[in-house]
Amino acid sequence: MFHGTNIEHARTLNRRVVFEAVRRHGAITRADLARLTGLTPQAVSNISAELRDAGLIREGARRQGLRGQPAVELSLEPTGGYAVGLNLGHQFLSGVLVNLAGEVIASDSLPLAAPVLPLDSLMGVMESVVEGLLAQARLPRDQLWGVGCGLPGLVRDGVLIVDTMSGGEDRPHYPLAQSLGTRLNLPVIAENDARAAAIGERLYGIGREARHFFYLHFGFGIGGGMIVDGDHYRGGSGGAGEIGHMIVKPGGRPCSCGNRGCLEQYCSLFSAGEAVGGTERSADQVRPEELSACLAANEPSFMTWLREAAHHLRTAIHNIEVMFDPETVVIGGSLPEDVLNRLVALTQPLLPSVYPDPARGRALPRLTVATAPDMPALGAAALPISAMIQPSLGLLWKVPAGPGAALAQAALSQAQTVLGSPFVRSEVSVTNLTENG
Repeated sequence: MFHGTNIEHARTLNRRVVFEAVRRHGAITRADLARLTGLTPQAVSNISAELRDAGLIREGARRQGLRGQPAVELSLEPTGGYAVGLNLGHQFLSGVLVNLAGEVIASDSLPLAAPVLPLDSLMGVMESVVEGLLAQARLPRDQLWGVGCGLPGLVRDGVLIVDTMSGGEDRPHYPLAQSLGTRLNLPVIAENDARAAAIGERLYGIGREARHFFYLHFGFGIGGGMIVDGDHYRGGSGGAGEIGHMIVKPGGRPCSCGNRGCLEQYCSLFSAGEAVGGTERSADQVRPEELSACLAANEPSFMTWLREAAHHLRTAIHNIEVMFDPETVVIGGSLPEDVLNRLVALTQPLLPSVYPDPARGRALPRLTVATAPDMPALGAAALPISAMIQPSLGLLWKVPAGPGAALAQAALSQAQTVLGSPFVRSEVSVTNLTENG
């Protein structure tokens, strides 16, 4: 059912649209903003004044060489807000502290004592990383908008439903965002690591060039995240993009999901670990850096895995293109850089494209390597920021409060405290802050 809206919701969307235009285009005049966004010059002037007073944008030099009085250029104020991103990878926990521009102010990475830690114990490690990043950057706590967590497995409304680090078995639903938020006394937003990485690419990477792309994330398994028309797509239950369970070999190896022949049984750190560990070690005992040594030595079992992984990855990329028609497929994650580059090279040539467009040409390659080695952590840091600033048409619709409403309201309250500005004081739909972040 469609619901009505009011002018306050539209004003909130317009503020986000103007802010996003400044963020994407760099130094830009108010007149250019009006042409770019379709808003009236007066509306742009009012909104830019609010954003400036909130400390989110700043006025710079006057643009010379034009008729009349030189126009003032507006640009992003990177120090207008900060967020921490945590990425729970295979046998490590990494964290970054970033500003509004996505610049890393502080970073840390800790090896985990065991491949699988009790989640309650993991909370203490996460808390210490966040506190360490704040101390490293000497950043006052009240300037932090919140903490984002990228987690392997199915995450819904901040609750870890299925933890893939324990082999994909169902574990009791764990309210990770709520538990960590209580310990830190900060808003915490949790998301699947692959989708967090896709959000990072949207804000800081390939999203500057593409509005439609698919992110393939190598973790212990393999997952995916979709950006559709510049917006993050989560699906009906928050599980969109679970590419690891795409069947690429009917009747093949059994998978923890109950099916056979799933992609992650052939193309993942888990499957690489099985190939290298053989009968002597379990897959989770093989550290990612060992794979680089195997590649350098042309170790037979590893090279066999690499060729088989590339074969099935080529099939998966074809299926992704057929279903979603992305401008590019981005691949990244915990696979060592040299191994990832060799895997990408072995997928070439890709299967013929169903959508060739020789008249227009292709602006981006069909397969792209991620721009940052720890994009899941950057994407996780983007979660509390994008919940506040990213434009989404979903803001125009009033919807009943869902399970994520309380979390979004907490993030909204934190932003109000930090900014003290009408920019975040509007009564937006708090459910959509999480659903469209």
